[in-house]
Amino acid sequence: MINHKRVWMVRTACILSVLSLATAGCHGILDVTDPTLIRAQDIANVSGANAQRRNAITVLMQQIESIFSDVSYITDEWMTDVPVGTTVTNFDRIQLDLRNSAGIEATVDHQSMLERAFWQTSIAIPAIRAYTPDSLKGDFLGQMYGLRGYLLLQMAEDLCPGFPLNDVVDNQTAYGGPLTTDSAVALAGTFLDSAVKYAHDSTRIVTLARVVKGRALLDQGKYTEAAAMVAPVPTASSYAVERNYPFFMNPYYCDGCFNFALGEREGTNGQPFASANDPRVPAHVLGPRSTDLTDTLYYSSIYRDNDTRPNLASGIEARLIQAEAALHDGQSWKPTLDSLRATVGLDSLIDPGTTALRVDMIYRERAFWLFMTGRRLGDMRRLVKNYGRDPESVFPTGRWLGGTRDGYGTATSIPFNFANQHRYNPYITTGCTSR
Repeated sequence: MINHKRVWMVRTACILSVLSLATAGCHGILDVTDPTLIRAQDIANVSGANAQRRNAITVLMQQIESIFSDVSYITDEWMTDVPVGTTVTNFDRIQLDLRNSAGIEATVDHQSMLERAFWQTSIAIPAIRAYTPDSLKGDFLGQMYGLRGYLLLQMAEDLCPGFPLNDVVDNQTAYGGPLTTDSAVALAGTFLDSAVKYAHDSTRIVTLARVVKGRALLDQGKYTEAAAMVAPVPTASSYAVERNYPFFMNPYYCDGCFNFALGEREGTNGQPFASANDPRVPAHVLGPRSTDLTDTLYYSSIYRDNDTRPNLASGIEARLIQAEAALHDGQSWKPTLDSLRATVGLDSLIDPGTTALRVDMIYRERAFWLFMTGRRLGDMRRLVKNYGRDPESVFPTGRWLGGTRDGYGTATSIPFNFANQHRYNPYITTGCTSR
């Protein structure tokens, strides 16, 4: 939870990042009388502004794996397997996998991971405005506003209604009141409008701005506007998170990890990620299920090495947005999906003939194209909100196969940590709400 001490820590982290990112040629950052003292004027320059921008990117890079994995567990992308009679590990993931609201609230702080990077964009944007040359300023502002919109939209899609948006303004705590999902999406949209306005030269940053804005419009049911927003984005473009290490959710780097496995029709409603033999989600044998030795567990090598960078936005997602919009506009949605499938050697789809089944098909395509990119929970919640689906026909339900515990709970979002928020934020007096 944010407090004044934490704001100071955020500012200190930014300053330390300036030092770590400075190169030998950036003398302006290092030319101080006392090399142990960093003052505001020491980083009030082009290099300092760029270091603060880089710090926002770095903080997001550090959080993105946990953000994606939380989404994967509460949905059908990953499932847990806990040996009977042994000590339970990764309790937070188990609560997510169970859709257990109380357990998630007590053990998972999904919001704070997103907020950390959000705060850094608040620090970076004024510095970019003040010191970045005009030749770079537009794209750098577009990038920061794009990340700002992305982070808030991710909160809106993942967190239960009633969460606050806390921020840092002029190095001071700025507490926020409870937000509905709709108001959070709308506010994210204002940041993304700025991103679209400023981004112009970098295809990568334009992709971030337009695709995330299109995603917000999709959440709002503004399908025509969403399609128009992403139309200029090239299919081959992407905005990927810069990383220099692989995801831990891979047995290559996590010896003996039997607390997670690739989802396989989890809770009746889940997609067949393990058995589909789909190149978009490559599946490999992990070993026998410890709670049922006759059953085999699988993992995916989608993030097998350091070179695989998680996408926050891509041209593929732009085409998926257009396909869904076409379904609502009476246009042909299938050729768009077929063109994408052809790029990975998949056959064309067969039109199932009804609107409901076409929606199912589009969301199945989204599930495989956007696997483990943090989109799945937002998609499931959109199926409930925009298409009127019963949550228990969308989310995993019934008997939980991870051990001897009871069946799945009823959570359709990740609860924010009310105890921590209420402790510091005077505007937060209740936990999750229904809107």
